[in-house]
Amino acid sequence: MCRDWNRKAGGKHTPNVGLELDAAHALALAVSVTPTGAVSLTPPGSVPGGPRVAEGDSPLAVEQTSFVPEPVSAGQARKVLREVLERTARTDWADAAELALSEVVTNAILHARTTFEVTIEVFEHHLMVQVRDGSPALPEQREYALPATTGRGMALVAAVSQACGVHQLGVDGKVVWFCMDDASDPAADSPVALDWDIDGESVAGGALDAGTTVQLHNVPATLWLAARQHHEAMLRELLLHLTQDDQLRLGLHPAEEAHSLVSRNIQRAVDPSQAAGTAVAALPEGHPSPLPLVPRELNIGVTIPMGMGASFAQLQDALDTAERLAVEGRLLMHPGLPEIVAVRDWVCEQVVAQLAGVAPSPWAGTALEQFETATHGRDDDDLGWDDSLVVNSLVGVVAADQANRIVAVSKPLADFLGWRVEDLVGRRVVTLIPPGLREAHVAGFSRHLTTGQAHILGVPVTLPVLHADGHELQCQVLVERAHHGNHAVYLAWMDPIAQA
Repeated sequence: MCRDWNRKAGGKHTPNVGLELDAAHALALAVSVTPTGAVSLTPPGSVPGGPRVAEGDSPLAVEQTSFVPEPVSAGQARKVLREVLERTARTDWADAAELALSEVVTNAILHARTTFEVTIEVFEHHLMVQVRDGSPALPEQREYALPATTGRGMALVAAVSQACGVHQLGVDGKVVWFCMDDASDPAADSPVALDWDIDGESVAGGALDAGTTVQLHNVPATLWLAARQHHEAMLRELLLHLTQDDQLRLGLHPAEEAHSLVSRNIQRAVDPSQAAGTAVAALPEGHPSPLPLVPRELNIGVTIPMGMGASFAQLQDALDTAERLAVEGRLLMHPGLPEIVAVRDWVCEQVVAQLAGVAPSPWAGTALEQFETATHGRDDDDLGWDDSLVVNSLVGVVAADQANRIVAVSKPLADFLGWRVEDLVGRRVVTLIPPGLREAHVAGFSRHLTTGQAHILGVPVTLPVLHADGHELQCQVLVERAHHGNHAVYLAWMDPIAQA
């Protein structure tokens, strides 16, 4: 039976810090605790962290292996684990344990970037796995949906294990541990969101060397929060791609550090407005998309540690490479929308320029012609679909692809909005969206491409639509998704609302 490392007399939970798992993941974390006095508990092995085991419960096998922070190490660690489980005739734990170990090791490779040590202990009725790295940074659970390719790794560990946690070692790093036992599958229990068990000596965050503060003016918070999600997923996909492509040489660790630095500062600037109730919705009332509330205006200063300026150039290089691979269909990710690419270019270029003595330039917004015409899709995005449903429609309807590009529009809608059909086709959907809502639209659609969430599909909403001459028209809008092979087509049916 797995025992919780962080419980004292009386069975009370006493972690230093708690990382709460997102209830939306519907994950169950089952932690079995023996009542006080039922058993005598002693720590396992010489590596701190992890559950305690009953006295006298000697391991059947112990394997301790060190790995370098390279992508190939994830597969090597899984191989070691499976060999130990085969040797002890406990392959019934193999699939779940390999999945959990893969997630923990990938986090160590991508975020800790230090040599890490995997300790595997197989007991008669349970398996204990610990991964120790040299970074004090704790794993972070982000609010991403299950289909997302990033941000859910630690939640997956909780989903497939009987107990899991983190033991902090101060400046020496941390141990992330998980345990499997003979109990029932935790996912079969009622969904429960519990804290990861985190104990030990923490290191105060934000202790960076003195550096230069750069100013980011008019930060598009809604757009950046969605862009952050896309960028992190891209960096993770790129890391996995590098295991198969030894020709690429990229500074992923500096890139990830640069991205995290900016993201933390923006999030810290957004949080107080949300707590104070001064943050505002990015979308009209009644819109079902759950975009976060953000400040009306956001200007922040970001202190760049000495010598870190080059990391922002590496961030651009890494994400440019990932976008190119996504366009070529060599990553699972969809390419970023032009605004998603532009906002990270603006951040990186502001840092590099200001460190060189150039004055700050504010974010210029997305109400620019370039965003109405520039598309950024996969090379295989030529749908070849039958657009007769739209072209022959007697009502207002527009169709767009996964690059947010208009691929068909009905003549009644084009006439109503002051366009010729041939002039609208090929432009991006933002052409029809008022400037004040464009960043929210891009953020929502980008989140949809990254996570699979689709809150607006099938839900009629009242939205303003932009006429060619610049005035807005209220319409009842219903968005549907159709599939054509491996591609999706989005149909927006628009019914004008009579003006009073």
